[in-house]
Amino acid sequence: MPSAPPSRRWNPWNLLLLVPLLMLITSWFNTDQPRLFGLPFFYWYQFAYVPVGVICVGIVYLTSRGEDR
Repeated sequence: MPSAPPSRRWNPWNLLLLVPLLMLITSWFNTDQPRLFGLPFFYWYQFAYVPVGVICVGIVYLTSRGEDR
């Protein structure tokens, strides 16, 4: 009996999805210093990583949308 073809759903680009997930580890950014425009690090770190997360998810989407589903 022939074996099933390997799944093509996994793509090395999918590892970029770990970036937004790792950004949720609060102990990495649970601090007050340094401040940016008076905002504690805890807040501006989260604001700064919203575009980073969007870019990572966008790259994964663009690289995987052409694959067979």
